[in-house]
Amino acid sequence: MTPEYALPEFTRSLRALAVPSAPGSDHDVAFAPLLEARRIAHRATTVEQQVGAFDAVKLERQFRQAILSLAERKHAQSAPDRRALGAELELLAAPLWRELAALRAAAAAVEGREAWDAWVAQVQRVFRAADDWWEAALAPLADPRGRRGAFWRRVLGGTVR
Repeated sequence: MTPEYALPEFTRSLRALAVPSAPGSDHDVAFAPLLEARRIAHRATTVEQQVGAFDAVKLERQFRQAILSLAERKHAQSAPDRRALGAELELLAAPLWRELAALRAAAAAVEGREAWDAWVAQVQRVFRAADDWWEAALAPLADPRGRRGAFWRRVLGGTVR
């Protein structure tokens, strides 16, 4: 059985998702929450299962865990640098957090084609926000200076907002 409404391809227009641009599997860690949700949604047999696959609360928790993991991998030996990188990545993710909050609201209202279309559009915005976050996160992830790098990115107008 297939769901009443088909899901579009959410990743086609994304730049950062398509290009693993970090050493190791940092890219995979960053995008795992959305790619797993997409995989589950495409296997779903009902609209409710499709919407449930993109549970905004779960996605936010997974993204926050991914940020902690990225910071740990980058600065395993330095707790201050690890905390600084985690905080910077969290700040850079502010647009993603807003889009996930909007997804939570859109999911609660899915009933009928018009609400479905609005929910799908919001899922697309979440994918775009994650893609933008990853592009912004590359600078702090690639900077070997640790917490000193965040200071200079702020002073010189880098990616910290």
